[in-house]
Amino acid sequence: MNPLLTHLQPYPFERLRQLFAGVQPPAGLPAISLGMGEPRHPTPAFIQQALTDHLGGLASYPATAGDPRLREACAQWLHRRYGIAVDAATQVLPVNGSREALFAFAQTVIDPTREGATVVCPNPFYQIYEGAALLSGALARTYATQADPGAANFGLWALGHA
Repeated sequence: MNPLLTHLQPYPFERLRQLFAGVQPPAGLPAISLGMGEPRHPTPAFIQQALTDHLGGLASYPATAGDPRLREACAQWLHRRYGIAVDAATQVLPVNGSREALFAFAQTVIDPTREGATVVCPNPFYQIYEGAALLSGALARTYATQADPGAANFGLWALGHA
């Protein structure tokens, strides 16, 4: 086992689930979920139909880098939505979830042999930032985010030395 596992904090959503067990909101007021950002709405019918129509594709694993058509669609969406141009072949990588991508990114770019390797995380932060940093052998440091929504609160990592 990786000895760095002892540095990890308990998963906050599990603790939150325990704290809210049996708690009901006051009558007439809706509950506000503070849990994970899991989907809360039914899958649209057109997506269900597209999945059903392409079940034959489940007979083999997808390419590691993802289907080129999906990567191109992602690049086009980024251009429409944010006005930025990215190369679908080299700058887009579809992933199953953000935790997996963030963890893999940290394992790839952090050199644990460099003394003072540090990951700077926004606070509050997504717990995988800290976990990925610690399990890669880096220090995890936080900085307070700004209350101003116009401020630079990107939640990006800065890698360097302490």
